Amino acid sequence: MKKTLLTFYFLLISFSALLYAQKNKTAYDIVVAADGSGNYTKVQDAFNAVPDNNSKRTVIFVKPGVYKEKLKLTSGKKNVSLIGESYKNTILTYDDYAEIAGGTSKSFSVLIEANDFFAENITFENTISSELPQYKKGGQAVALMVNGDRVIFHNCKMSGFQDTFYLKANKRTYIKDCIIDGTTDFIFGAGIALFENCVIQCRKDSYITAGNHEAGKSKYGFVFKDCVIMKYPKADISKVSLGRPWGAGANTVFIHSYEESIIIPEGWSIWSKDPENKVYDNWKTSFYAEYDCFGPGSDTDKRISWSKQLNKVEVSEYTKEKIFAANTTTANKLEGDWNPVIEKDKCNSVLPSKKAKNADSNFEKAFN
Repeated sequence: MKKTLLTFYFLLISFSALLYAQKNKTAYDIVVAADGSGNYTKVQDAFNAVPDNNSKRTVIFVKPGVYKEKLKLTSGKKNVSLIGESYKNTILTYDDYAEIAGGTSKSFSVLIEANDFFAENITFENTISSELPQYKKGGQAVALMVNGDRVIFHNCKMSGFQDTFYLKANKRTYIKDCIIDGTTDFIFGAGIALFENCVIQCRKDSYITAGNHEAGKSKYGFVFKDCVIMKYPKADISKVSLGRPWGAGANTVFIHSYEESIIIPEGWSIWSKDPENKVYDNWKTSFYAEYDCFGPGSDTDKRISWSKQLNKVEVSEYTKEKIFAANTTTANKLEGDWNPVIEKDKCNSVLPSKKAKNADSNFEKAFN
């Protein structure tokens, strides 16, 4: 009897320990830590460890730190989640630029080629400044480049100067509760992208977007909803354009967004003032529009004649489901409709009240 009770006691302890271990089992498949306390010290090693063509999601947690690496998640590494503690202390950075990298597309700090990638609480950074001498010789410096489809960035920061965020392919990306900063054309490419509740910070008098969409092939391009367009802290600027057409079908729309006084009265710009430039006529086939924007830079009285103010019927077409439907483009064959949902999204709106004073904002991003 005594032996039986002792055996039962040990079994009970073992079972309790197992339950405790299961309850506290980490939700991460791979941990990256610069101090050696994780599975790897480098993010690229974690990317390389992801099985090719994996149908199961691989979750990588990156502990706080500054990771200076030129990173590439190849197309076979599907279904990866990259999670940091906070974009303020988990930073992926590099300092490449077009002249030495061999072109803008090779200047990235981070390249995401895989489908179904998700990033949260991460800063993607390129530190090459437009003030450096080499800028004049090809200083385009991409912080983050996306070639995959169905990609999500939540509560992240994309920071750089010229060409910060390159949505290269005509594929779908959802950007929510993020900060994006830069100087010239710092959100650019041919992607189908929805930016929701984001802060767009301009570092100099230049252009925010440069769409490279093909004419007549995509219903949607870059869509900004409930965003704040403002100057970078302490930047001395006053003439920022919402965008210019790199491609003949450039497509950019701002919906219910706050625009500081830095936005030029015309709103938008042509690519080049030289009629001999091969992209001079791109404005004729591009689509630039706004709806219900507010703030001191939102006055539409002097907007260029070829931009548009949407009406209620037209703006009703700009839902997440419709933007990311597979049939909205003929420039690329997309796989299925997509309606991304971010779980446990507790971020607050970054928009100031419309009832607030109609002056430049003096507020910080409203989420951590």
